[in-house]
Amino acid sequence: MLTNTVTSIGTNLIFGLIALVGIGFIIAFHEFGHFLFCKLFKIRTPSFSIGFGPRLITKKIGDTEFALSAIPVGGYVEIAGAAEVGQGEQLEAYSSDEHSFKNKPWYQKALVMLGGILFNLMFAYFTCSLLFMIGMPPSIMLYPRNATPVVSQVVSDSPAAKAGLQVNDTIISINNQAIAEDNAQQLIETLQAAANTPVHLQVERNGQQLGIDFTPEQKEFLGKKVGSSGIGLKMRSLPPVPFSKAISEGIALTNSIMKTTVSIFRHIFSSGDTSIVGGPIMIISQSMKHTQLGFKNFLFFLAYLSVSLAILNIIPLPILDGGQLLVYTIEAIIGHSIPDRVREYIHIACWIGFLALLILLSAQDLKMILKPYLEHIYSFFGYK
Repeated sequence: MLTNTVTSIGTNLIFGLIALVGIGFIIAFHEFGHFLFCKLFKIRTPSFSIGFGPRLITKKIGDTEFALSAIPVGGYVEIAGAAEVGQGEQLEAYSSDEHSFKNKPWYQKALVMLGGILFNLMFAYFTCSLLFMIGMPPSIMLYPRNATPVVSQVVSDSPAAKAGLQVNDTIISINNQAIAEDNAQQLIETLQAAANTPVHLQVERNGQQLGIDFTPEQKEFLGKKVGSSGIGLKMRSLPPVPFSKAISEGIALTNSIMKTTVSIFRHIFSSGDTSIVGGPIMIISQSMKHTQLGFKNFLFFLAYLSVSLAILNIIPLPILDGGQLLVYTIEAIIGHSIPDRVREYIHIACWIGFLALLILLSAQDLKMILKPYLEHIYSFFGYK
């Protein structure tokens, strides 16, 4: 038993390390986008680090010192003439020569700031297209496109549970409309559109056909009213498709992920509801989970995370790329730099708000992760 426990801990540590490296790669690839646009416009970049903390390996190429650091999460590129509040010691932060960021025209500054966002989106487009080419895994992030009409979960006290629907039931039709065995997206969409409207399912159970009637509840998701039935369907892998179709499917899927991510951020800002998003703990937890599900699942999760990072950085907060672009745009309009003291106060206020949000999301993550264990402990001692 001790051996199994040690093996399990060791396996989880390996998956955890892979997850951290994957997350770090997405962030470092973002920084690489900034770096390449700097090189394109002949802006000096004194250092580029993959990871943070103590430097393990350094190599100077041209005017840039490349480093591999001990903590494999993220990275950074130092840009001469681009002073950033709270970024530590930057020897060339206030450089003003012809190869400094400060003296470049607005459009070049804008493209440097957008470089990381563009690279994150490029990674997602490439990865999704590749996965369609080699076969998309049965990922929850593709649901309900990859759903089959076989019930995998029935939530207790839900409309479907009360009507008698069971796990492993195969749904043959809804409202007398046949459901394809390899595509149950129509079923999900019909149920979601049927809030407070009775539906009739024809199901197959143990070789027999049954009729089941219930009315999906109305719930709100991202500000929209949808029908909730309380069922989950089994997912399937999608077979490989030809190159040209894989490209078009990958582009369409990435655009769909972008649209959903924007809707999530819009909902958070308009309602203040953070329950539908995860913080750093949940991101690492989900990374480990998808690592264990196989390379394809992990790769798709990184593509999803890459889109999220891109959309996050568009938000016009000074500590993010979108905010810095806004600052440089304002400076271009007014014809001079915003005073350092003003920028410092704005950055400090944003960092306080950002850290407070991280703490809130982390507490929310812990509550969600620990909930099953706490419920088990409570039931053991007779509490409900």
